[in-house]
Formats: sequence, structure tokens, C-alpha cells
Amino acid sequence: MKRLVTIFITVLFLGTLAGCGAVPNEGPGDGTSSQAGGGVGGDGSSVGRPGGYGSNLDDPNGTGGGMRGEMGRLVHFDFNSAMLTGEAEEVLAYNARQLSKTSGRIQVEGHCDERGTREYNLALGQQRADAAARYLISQGIDASRIKTISYGKERPLVRGHEDQSWAQNRRAEVVPQ
Repeated sequence: MKRLVTIFITVLFLGTLAGCGAVPNEGPGDGTSSQAGGGVGGDGSSVGRPGGYGSNLDDPNGTGGGMRGEMGRLVHFDFNSAMLTGEAEEVLAYNARQLSKTSGRIQVEGHCDERGTREYNLALGQQRADAAARYLISQGIDASRIKTISYGKERPLVRGHEDQSWAQNRRAEVVPQ
């Protein structure tokens, strides 16, 4: 039994290391999800646009009155990182202020670029979603309102195979439900 556990841990470790490679592999798939909770990351990301992205997604009249239009939803991350920078925390603090005015639920989605294995990117995307959710909780948003999910590399924001596209795809999004 002890030998089986040792073999399993070794295989798991080697699989994780193999996921660190830059191997493009596109294909459809679904994400993994969890409830939010825990501590906050410290550095390694840049941020999206406060207040401008998807401004009428919740507003059928296009007047910009929906909750999505009031939030700076995107937080971008460095390669192979789930750490939040001060800029990322500013965007999430803005989101938290907007969320404190409502009682609706949100989903925090973690995304990765196309490099690495599906399994590795799902795990990293979950870490990114969890980091963003923990920050929102630290700002007073009730954890019961937050659901996290990882889409890994399955839902790119930008299609492309260069650094600029990859940088835009490494993100967490706050999506009102």
C-alpha cells in the first residue's frame, strides 16, 4: 500500500511538471468549479478596464444600468502565476464597492493561455479565480454570494499564438449571475 501511494505521488508530481511546458493544444471542454474562501495573493498580475467591459450585458435597453456595466471585471495575470498585484487589487476593490450595493450572486472565472496541458491550466485557472474571490471576500463580500470556476484554456478572450494574445487570455473575470 505504501509503495502504491509513493508511485501515485510520483506520477502526480511528474504530471504537474509536464504541464509547465509550452505546448499549444486547443479543444473544447468544460471547467471546474468550487466555492470561494481563504487568503489573498500578493503580486504578479496586471488589470483590465474598470467600468468599461461589457457595459450593457445585464441591460436590455443598452443604457448601461446593469451591474456588469458598473464593474471593472478583468484582472490579468503573469505567465504561470495566480498572484495579485496592487493594480489587480484596485480593480477588485472597485468591483467589491459595486457589489456591496447589490445582493446578487457572482461567478469568478479563472482563465489561462493556450500553453500547457488542459489539466494544468484548469488547476491554474482555479487558483486565479480563488485568488480574486478571496480578495473580494476580504473586502466584505459574503462568500456565499461567490462561486468560482476554472475554464483553463478553453475560453480564450483573444485568439492568437503570440505573447500579446496569451497575456490577454491569462485572466480572472467577475461575472454577475
